[in-house]
Amino acid sequence: MKRIPLTFPILVALAASSCSTYYNYMTTDIRKDLSAVRTVYAQADSAYLAGNTDNSPFFFRTDTLWTTGLVGEPFAKNFYDETRELNAFASANLGSASGNTMIAADESLEGNPLLAPEESVIKRFRWFYTTYTYKAVYRQITDLPVPVSEYLDEKEQDIFFRNAASPAGWNGVEMYYLLDDMNSRFAKWYVHCTFKASYDIIYSLASPDMCGRMENFAEENLEKILSSDEDVTPESLCSMLDRHFKTDTFTGLYTENENAADSLYSEKENAINDFEVTLISEIRLPGRLTRANAPAYNDGNPQWKIDGYRLLCGSLTLEASSRTANIWALAVTFLLLAGILYLLRRRF
Repeated sequence: MKRIPLTFPILVALAASSCSTYYNYMTTDIRKDLSAVRTVYAQADSAYLAGNTDNSPFFFRTDTLWTTGLVGEPFAKNFYDETRELNAFASANLGSASGNTMIAADESLEGNPLLAPEESVIKRFRWFYTTYTYKAVYRQITDLPVPVSEYLDEKEQDIFFRNAASPAGWNGVEMYYLLDDMNSRFAKWYVHCTFKASYDIIYSLASPDMCGRMENFAEENLEKILSSDEDVTPESLCSMLDRHFKTDTFTGLYTENENAADSLYSEKENAINDFEVTLISEIRLPGRLTRANAPAYNDGNPQWKIDGYRLLCGSLTLEASSRTANIWALAVTFLLLAGILYLLRRRF
């Protein structure tokens, strides 16, 4: 009988790679004139509550556009992987929901796709009603050393990273083993990314002879390295190479180029920062909601969870539509029909 493992190494690895995690809950109230009020809630620490805003709980910069404050009655929000008590907010009045209003809170978050979705709100007038259509596209994370597709096919990615339905007829135990297998391959993908980033950096610095030895090493040892569940940095890769070839030339190469190698690796490692932010976005449209592709609703309003995992297997599109009745049009139509009927009766 299979033993169910107690830990998921990739989740631990990702968590350890990030110095902070942002859990933000964002509501966007769209008005009939297409202006909007956007409010973001977060869990602030005691220092922030006391007035020290250096450790902001928001993943964006709360500049002059935003009004910040403390929630009168803090409330719990379930982010699926954990529940947070939200006690602080940042709110902004927007001329349009389609404008990009968020600037990264710090350098590590620059380029994070959650900061700049492609948003649009379209208003269409019909005689008896007006429709409002909201759409937001959060772009796929593409700047990765190794494509996820090398380890998980499209269907597996949809199950593992998003909310695809489980295979028909499967029970919880069977799903656990399926997810455990996917998790093992995902862990290998993560280690492969760190190996590839470090390998490319050292390879670019090495002599032709050293490059040839690196190629042989990778061919013989890659699978063993991927099973280790340990990040591969330029320094640790050079140590592996020296142990394998019983030399110190690779460590010497790293020492000579330490600053450049570490700087390049830090740039590659920035992709990990895309996992720092967890966002639940809730949209409130005028009138009655008629359609949405949301997996969850809060008081009838569609909401989606967006994070780095969901953006690994493709862009994430949020769509919702609503309808408001044009009462004045109904009244005008009634009066016109009544007038026509009156004239017809007078005539005949």
